[in-house]
Amino acid sequence: MEKVHTSNLEQFKQQLAGEKSDIEIPLTDRKVFEVVKNIVVTIPASYAGVGHIRTIFPSNYLNAIFGKSNKLQTIVSPFFPTQKDILLRTKAIWFQRVMNPKHVDIIEQYRQKKDALKIKMVYDIDDFIWKGDREGECIPEYNNGREGVTDEIRSASVEIMKRMDLITVSSQFLGDYITNTLNVDVPIRLLENRVFKAFWGDQRKSPIVKKIEKPKIIWTASPTHWSDRLGLKGDIDNAWCEYVLKNVKDGKIQFFNMGCNKVPFYFKELEGHKDYFIVPWTNSYLYHLPVKKINADFSIGPLVPNFFNYSKSCIKMQESYANGSAFIGTTFTNGYTSPYDNSFLTLKDNCTVKDIEDMIDEYSEPEKYNEIITKQYDAMKDNDWYYESAGYIKQLLDCLS
Repeated sequence: MEKVHTSNLEQFKQQLAGEKSDIEIPLTDRKVFEVVKNIVVTIPASYAGVGHIRTIFPSNYLNAIFGKSNKLQTIVSPFFPTQKDILLRTKAIWFQRVMNPKHVDIIEQYRQKKDALKIKMVYDIDDFIWKGDREGECIPEYNNGREGVTDEIRSASVEIMKRMDLITVSSQFLGDYITNTLNVDVPIRLLENRVFKAFWGDQRKSPIVKKIEKPKIIWTASPTHWSDRLGLKGDIDNAWCEYVLKNVKDGKIQFFNMGCNKVPFYFKELEGHKDYFIVPWTNSYLYHLPVKKINADFSIGPLVPNFFNYSKSCIKMQESYANGSAFIGTTFTNGYTSPYDNSFLTLKDNCTVKDIEDMIDEYSEPEKYNEIITKQYDAMKDNDWYYESAGYIKQLLDCLS
């Protein structure tokens, strides 16, 4: 066996200093390397949940699929790459909700060079950030991210989108708003949110054989859905709040309030109650673990009408479906779209406590409950709502090619 040649310390110093050395990398073929355009650069504006769900998780999964074949390589970048060697190999740049006014100029530079470099520019957004004169046409006051989105940021987001080849959105309402209200003349593609089968598992719950007498109910919502500081109930400013208070006190349900580190002001009287539980929020990689451990019978999606909620995706519904919890979503009585319009179980935003009690009671029966759970599992597969779905991968590649 031929001895592997290594440099001694003096030769190593020469290499570091850039001095002439007799050490060469042996090349059997000295042809100029062919440039392979197989890189997708992903630039997330957020490394919180939204950044992972929309771009980081999909990018990492694409690498897992195509890593060995070298057909595609994704780079999740914290900065805007300008190195020519990278850009020559780049087929697409995927900007996730980039909207800093300082970034408009660099986006323009990419736009001016994209044709020569044959780079596709894709913008992704999954939240409503603008404001208008119609009722609820703004980020709601109870959302603590509202103050950070200035008029300059809103304007910059529009200027950046106008420079793209494609915009991907998580809901059709959001895409229609960008086209019809913001007057952005760029093709829009609906790219719904997904969940990882690797996180939630592929096994189905066993059918129940007797009525659920004391349902476990979970609400997974970050504190952007209400405001303790302002005393605003936000998305639970409806019959759901009264339902939880009444039925926990009466010992009829167990309620799991996930997404806060303390009892929200509107549930303060439940603090310390044996059937009320606070489940702290966690990061995107661990989020599914406490949800799976609780194994709730029902999961709820209370919402109030505003443009932020009209634009939302149905990811909470997807998570519940994947976990095997019967999901009840809110729909709106004002004619606007809801992310849960296609949920198997829905209640209107003006529903009563009795409406909620009747639905929970009806679907606690084995026949009804098992039917809904089965439909939910099937919907995850039929709609390609897993990252691992071949249909989703094709849809994603179509956006980036």
